[in-house]
Amino acid sequence: MREFQLSWQPVFSLSKKPVRRSRTRRSNANPHQLEFIVEHPAQDQPSIPSIQSSISSPDLKSSHGVTTERSQYPRDSINQCIPGHISTSPAECEAEKSEPSLPSPNAQCGELSIPTAIPSSVLYSTLGQRYYNVLERYNMEFCRIPLTSDFKMNPFQYRESSVSKPMFLVHAVMALAGHHVESIFTDTHRHAALQSLRQSLDKYNCAKHRDSIIDTIIILFSLDETQSALGTWRTHLLGAYGLFEACGGIGKWVTSARTQVQIGILLWWDAITSLVNREDCVLPYAYFEALMSRYNGQEWDFFRLCGCPLSLVKVVMQLARLAAEQRRSSLKQYATFDTTLLSALETSLESWHHVSPVTAFHNEESMQQDVDNMHCAEAWRNGLLLYLYRVFRWMPGCSVPVHILYRARTIMDHVFACRDECMISRQALLPLFFAGCELQDPSSHRKILNLCASWNDRTRYHMFSTTIPLLEAVWAEQKTNGFQNVWWGQIIDRQHSSDSHSPLQLRICFG
Repeated sequence: MREFQLSWQPVFSLSKKPVRRSRTRRSNANPHQLEFIVEHPAQDQPSIPSIQSSISSPDLKSSHGVTTERSQYPRDSINQCIPGHISTSPAECEAEKSEPSLPSPNAQCGELSIPTAIPSSVLYSTLGQRYYNVLERYNMEFCRIPLTSDFKMNPFQYRESSVSKPMFLVHAVMALAGHHVESIFTDTHRHAALQSLRQSLDKYNCAKHRDSIIDTIIILFSLDETQSALGTWRTHLLGAYGLFEACGGIGKWVTSARTQVQIGILLWWDAITSLVNREDCVLPYAYFEALMSRYNGQEWDFFRLCGCPLSLVKVVMQLARLAAEQRRSSLKQYATFDTTLLSALETSLESWHHVSPVTAFHNEESMQQDVDNMHCAEAWRNGLLLYLYRVFRWMPGCSVPVHILYRARTIMDHVFACRDECMISRQALLPLFFAGCELQDPSSHRKILNLCASWNDRTRYHMFSTTIPLLEAVWAEQKTNGFQNVWWGQIIDRQHSSDSHSPLQLRICFG
């Protein structure tokens, strides 16, 4: 029996001599349709087939009616596949920095000749293989943006391993990478990540995918920060908390540096969100204590993670819980609030100072980095003192003491003293917001708004741009009702219903 083979060629048989055809176009012909032609290899001379035009129909149909369906993955990943190259959507190719040059629909046969063959097996066995180039750029660039400085245990990184990653993690990374290259398929990947994650949580194996689930929650949290400072943050935090408890409790999770940094960033987001909204944290304080029992500051540290040194992170964790307690007591007629711990925290903040490491004076760059770190840390110290006064000491209608206003100006000076190119000052967004709400100087207002706009453009995290209308709302109301009668907490409270405990309630996060 004579053997047959399939040749990928647009309506052209290699077994026949080409003849000049009429230019008259048939009405039912599709000039861009590719057909599989049955060839007799024994009668053909060796030659290399060529690709004439792009595929316009959703399926490839053979002359025998056999249909090769497109992949089940999202449409942005479906393009013409060339062996040895991973093809992505035009938006994703922007992230890859390279794209195979495909012929135009009007190209004549023979203008572009690319050696190709019909693959005998599936080109991509996993989503990670399909999106390899995009994931590689994500790890080299995008995952470092939220950090003060990069380190090995970066919780935003997509970690390659011999075991294939679950679909929800790859889709989450693709959504965050898609945002940075302005892909129109960002929402598609985000929806796919959420849907796949939801399905996996119903039947997940804690030991197998627990790290990937937490990675996905962290990346989706970061993705929401790229959209706005206003979001449903408690939904992410409650999901992580439920997983921690379902998989053995916090004691089972703090055994490695990788899981420690995951817990660290979630604790930080939880505390910052609670601090601003003066509400209870989702993660118990026992989680922070368990983390501190294993924390050594070598493989990762809080300053590189979020721009706040550990000694001040401890104050943030305690102030967040005290603020929620104070707010609850203010709503009860006979409740009292114990200020003992508050006074101790205030004393510790007053006496705190930056300590330079031994490596700070090896060369000029190390010295410059240490000075930048000092300015960022001092912005946080003064910002927490400013917060402490407004939340716990100030009474509506009372004028703000000058020494409090001086702290606001000091925060500004520290933030603007950081070198522009290192962008470390962006980690002090929350202290700068506190400072901006206290200052009435128009030139200070302009400088703060311009800096927030610059951070927004350079990082593509739109939580910075969300700060601008919040500050403008505070200033406008202060001008109308009097500076002594308005503070930022009133503006924040209007962003959500304080009497609702739904996790889908919108909250402000400056983390």
